[in-house]
Amino acid sequence: SAFPQWHVNRVEMTLGFVLVLMLGNLRGIRESGRIFAIPTYMFVVSLLGLIALGAWRAMSGSIHPIAATQSIQPAGDTLTLFLLLTAFSNGCTAMTGVEAVSNGVPAFRPPEAKNAAATMVMMAVLSITMFVGITLLGHAYHVIPSEQETVVSQIARGVFGGRGWPYYTVQGA
Repeated sequence: SAFPQWHVNRVEMTLGFVLVLMLGNLRGIRESGRIFAIPTYMFVVSLLGLIALGAWRAMSGSIHPIAATQSIQPAGDTLTLFLLLTAFSNGCTAMTGVEAVSNGVPAFRPPEAKNAAATMVMMAVLSITMFVGITLLGHAYHVIPSEQETVVSQIARGVFGGRGWPYYTVQGA
């Protein structure tokens, strides 16, 4: 979304990111935690900043609906095996973080169980906050799903007033 000219290479870029994740995870639980901590914190902080600024703009009444890109046409297709597999894979992706914490309890500092439980609660709070924030901002800015630009990109353009460094920070995170 940040670089529309790269849209044609999205499969190759995705495979490259999967390779980076795989190599990072092969280093072990503690090492991969250190590797992925900075990008994770950057994502959380930038998205919470986006939501906070967007909420402030909504409360002050300075929201202007963003110009919609080409929207996705409703498919109206019947329930197919591919659609079920897509829904299943999305659910599996959402559960990966929960599984990583539950499988990695021994890697936590003592008391392991208490620290793992606190991590799970924090993950739940952050997930709910980000989901509700993005949903409400998407509604406030009249975002329409598009194949050319993600919902978060459209919201960031609206909240930050264009494609400046805050927009690229959110997109990079």
